[in-house]
Amino acid sequence: MRDSLTAMNLFRIKQQLPMVLTVMRHHDDDLLKPKNVKDILFSVENFHLAFTAVASQRSSGGISFMYASAARNLQVAGSPQDKLTVLDNLKQKLKTKRPLAAEFEARFMELKYSSIFTKQKNLVRYILTKVYQQNTTGLPIDPEKMTIEHISPKNPSKASGLNNEQSAAIGNLILVDQSLNKELANKSFNEKRLLLQSANVWVDAAILNAFNWGAAEIEARTKLLAAEAYSNVWKI
Repeated sequence: MRDSLTAMNLFRIKQQLPMVLTVMRHHDDDLLKPKNVKDILFSVENFHLAFTAVASQRSSGGISFMYASAARNLQVAGSPQDKLTVLDNLKQKLKTKRPLAAEFEARFMELKYSSIFTKQKNLVRYILTKVYQQNTTGLPIDPEKMTIEHISPKNPSKASGLNNEQSAAIGNLILVDQSLNKELANKSFNEKRLLLQSANVWVDAAILNAFNWGAAEIEARTKLLAAEAYSNVWKI
């Protein structure tokens, strides 16, 4: 629950507050089970990752009305089953208002972070953390102890064929701990790939199976991350 509330704060959204406050009161009063509270908060988080944080869509008032209406309906619902029906109806509405996969991918391709492009750092870290957590079977990571590593250098040389935006693209970024980050340093791609293969961290196959790393590979991996994010990590 805490993670979803933290994510909503990261997205700087307020439309959901009436609904979230009503849900949390129901949780405190034992009117909703923790699993049901976690599920609806997770659904709200996932919707706004796509709708707000990535696609940057703006509501004309319909989203606020949807949440306010759901909050009122939850408050007056008498039985536990009626309350769950309200939550299920809200989830279905979130699904219908979610951006289409193609629109999500197009905006996801614009995500970037480097020392030059710093505005989206926290969002990029959040996304990389969630993707990592979705795929790893090891111990949970502490995001505060992880650092964003650029597969191709942050400040690419002309010889690399990359510009600053391509180097900063999310498809060129992974999350590693600080000690591994120091090991990777400014090594070549193949040296980094071998280190990542032997490290006790999850790294996606797009990196591990590559033998060269340039603009085409970064674009392809960005699209793979977008598909993973839309269909698996932040599905509703």
